[in-house]
Amino acid sequence: MKKKIKIFVKGIACLLLFGLFIGLVSFLNSSANSSEKEEMDWTPEKRSYPQGWEMAAENELFALYFEPSIMQLSLKDKREGTEWRSNPENAESDPIAFGQNKTAVRSLLGVTYVDDQSSYFTINSFAACVQDGTYTYEYADNGVYVNLQFAKQGFEIPCFFGIEEDRFVARVLSEQIVQHGSLSVAEISLLPYFGAGSLEDIGYMFVPDGCGALIYYNNQKQGYQSYIQRVYGNNLALNVQSNLKVAKDATMPVFGIKKNDAALLAVITQGEYQAEIKAEVARKTTSNNIVYTNIVYIQGENNTLLSGSDKEESTVMISPQHNHFPYYEVSYYFLEKDAGYNEMAARYHKYLVEEKGMKEEGKVKQERMNLTFLGGIDVRKTLLGVPYHTVSALTKFSELSKIAQELQESVGSNFQICMYGLEKGGIKSKMPTSLSYERALGGQSGYRKMEEALEKVEIPFYPIYDPVTIKKSGNGYRAIHGVRNVSRSASTQYDYLLTTGAKDSGSTPYYLVSPKYEEKIMTSLLKSAQKKGVNQLGFSSLASCMYSDFRKESISANETGTYWEEALYMAADSLDKLLLKKAYAYAFPYADVITDVPVFSSQYDIEDEAVPFYQMAVGGSAALYSEPVNESGNIREMLLHCVEYGVSPSFLLMAAQPDILQETDYQKFYSIAWSDWKEQIQGMLDELSTLDTVCGQALIHHGKVQDGVYECIYQDGTVVYVNYQKETVLLKDTQIPARGFARKGEK
Repeated sequence: MKKKIKIFVKGIACLLLFGLFIGLVSFLNSSANSSEKEEMDWTPEKRSYPQGWEMAAENELFALYFEPSIMQLSLKDKREGTEWRSNPENAESDPIAFGQNKTAVRSLLGVTYVDDQSSYFTINSFAACVQDGTYTYEYADNGVYVNLQFAKQGFEIPCFFGIEEDRFVARVLSEQIVQHGSLSVAEISLLPYFGAGSLEDIGYMFVPDGCGALIYYNNQKQGYQSYIQRVYGNNLALNVQSNLKVAKDATMPVFGIKKNDAALLAVITQGEYQAEIKAEVARKTTSNNIVYTNIVYIQGENNTLLSGSDKEESTVMISPQHNHFPYYEVSYYFLEKDAGYNEMAARYHKYLVEEKGMKEEGKVKQERMNLTFLGGIDVRKTLLGVPYHTVSALTKFSELSKIAQELQESVGSNFQICMYGLEKGGIKSKMPTSLSYERALGGQSGYRKMEEALEKVEIPFYPIYDPVTIKKSGNGYRAIHGVRNVSRSASTQYDYLLTTGAKDSGSTPYYLVSPKYEEKIMTSLLKSAQKKGVNQLGFSSLASCMYSDFRKESISANETGTYWEEALYMAADSLDKLLLKKAYAYAFPYADVITDVPVFSSQYDIEDEAVPFYQMAVGGSAALYSEPVNESGNIREMLLHCVEYGVSPSFLLMAAQPDILQETDYQKFYSIAWSDWKEQIQGMLDELSTLDTVCGQALIHHGKVQDGVYECIYQDGTVVYVNYQKETVLLKDTQIPARGFARKGEK
């Protein structure tokens, strides 16, 4: 009897415990959102509007028209005589669209909203506002203000569409969104059908995947997943159960449309850090090829309760609503007749220079190659059976000096060297608040000797530090200074197994510092550099790492972007040369050197071709170096891509032999020993010598001249051909070797 009572009590206890967990989730969800809303008592007045197009705005270049009865826009480019519509003509008779897509194709906005049970729903402005007549409009500021009143959902979304000098702008006035009931706006798709291509049109959509990619109109890939990428990558603060990521990130807040002989470039000019870019080919849901942006105000995060027990349950937790920035804006720039991705890249380059402050050089000092060496790694050892941690040297400062001098003597000084893991503690060091040098590598005196040796042979050197990641407690920063996920617990970061994508339980977890500390970290680090006379520095993570902080006083991704830009500005202003590893567009204005530049896209099934949009946008303003060639599955193809895209190749290296990595967390670096790559690097440097005059120049035109053969034109008019075929190609007066490259006119 007592045994039965015990079982009964245990059962009751389990149920109570489970109930407490469910209650906790409900509490966290309600506290993560804004304070509890009252029941909706708002009913907008229904109206009817006149039919026919009305002039909304005009300048020397464009005329913008608005049709009040259907709430659609038409922009006419006076220069080319082209018309760009917010929605396809005769959209109401689309033979492929059905259900909600029938009205979506006629809408200015698509809206995703969430209820208090964390369930998501979608609606569009035509079905919710136009058909019910619940919207208002007003012409002002050389455009039209539209207030979309979603009566059943209980929110109002004000927008503006207008003309400003050489662009058409579309804005969601985020700060003015009003929510009357318990439903919350989670995402807004802005002008999803603007410039849509039909089944008869010829062209493509440009998306910023990696280096850039094209999706051809009507490519018969409607059976594949549509393109969707978060600008600057996924929000890293969110809880992730597994990660089998092999894709590139969206590196720039841009997209483009090539439609018959017309073209446009769209740039997210406000709110880019919380944006997504989406694209869909015709026959997927409608008869249209579309590319557009989506702004994310609320994040959902999957969490598992009572993991491993028979009561295990998955739940979605909802973040605070991050719409506290003035407005989300997309600017559309209309290009000359017959323009394509080359002209899109040129217009984006102009935008970066004129509006974001990127350097306009035309040609920068770019070496033939970048060599990145690993310094120290933390290893576990035992002494008399007692385990302890120490640092093993993969590359000592003295070894690096010797390697550099030998290479300089054989091929000259046309290369640069970077090093990370050189500070105290090696790769997994404390937060770098000052410049330090690991004793196992040679300490400060060894570093100074190496620095002098490299200066003597005129080899540029960049020590690389990570001012974002908390890998080990110390220097005033530990886990408590890291960001929080949606449940407001510590956002713990893990390495993931390449085979399964599961968390690597054997690796040491780490944290991402809350953005509010970045100014303090950067100030301290730059002060130390100035004191030590270091005027060239490199940073990792800062230029390619995006996340929110979901504490009670949360920091949105847009606010994080502001913190990052301020830190980058401080660094660029303080240093003679700033190197950034894997820089995304928000970092372009501050970089003198960029490494780990993508020369591929993710090669999603829906994509048709990769293009060097990234390189054409930034080349000539910063020196560009690729991701490590020796981590590629095909060394020769990687080199050819570098040449085709105007990027110098990189190698990731260490002076030590591979066996030093056994039984460590760094066995993934299985093919980086200098001795294994020395001869190939020397040969590659010799082969690249013919491109010295174009190295660092702006790439102004790229195109395919025949299957497997590409033409690259640089700012001074030099033409370089790249041949991926297995046979030599004779192109007019130029002989291009098989799997090789040549300048125009070479025999």
